[in-house]
Amino acid sequence: MKKLILSLCLCLSFCLVFTKTSNAEEYYCDETIEIISTTPVTRVTNSITGKKTASIKNSSGSILWSVTVTGSFTYTGLKATCTSSSVSAQSNDSRWKISSKSHSKSGNMAKATASAKYYLDGSVISTQTKTVTLTCSATGKLS
Repeated sequence: MKKLILSLCLCLSFCLVFTKTSNAEEYYCDETIEIISTTPVTRVTNSITGKKTASIKNSSGSILWSVTVTGSFTYTGLKATCTSSSVSAQSNDSRWKISSKSHSKSGNMAKATASAKYYLDGSVISTQTKTVTLTCSATGKLS
């Protein structure tokens, strides 16, 4: 009987050691698209401008920082072309600082990338980079 109790105690303590949870913060990303304007350019060519935002949130849903790409496109029904792109990034938490941002355009895509650093007591603890891409279809649908 003593061996059985001892075996159960050892097994239980072994299980407790390996089921300890981590205190690490979890992050996830949420993306939204907003159409800013649509304009007919000619009888067969239209233009559309929109923006796509990626928001980095903590496990409780608070936005820590975000990056937004704004893109302008022309489309004909057969083809879409990105005519311009821009980037904006902002931090909503004083511990996160935007460290870099860039943007580009290619074909029917506008792309923006931003990096943010997490500071604790003046030291960088973590760096995150997020790229967001806004694409226009030949019929003017943004995704």
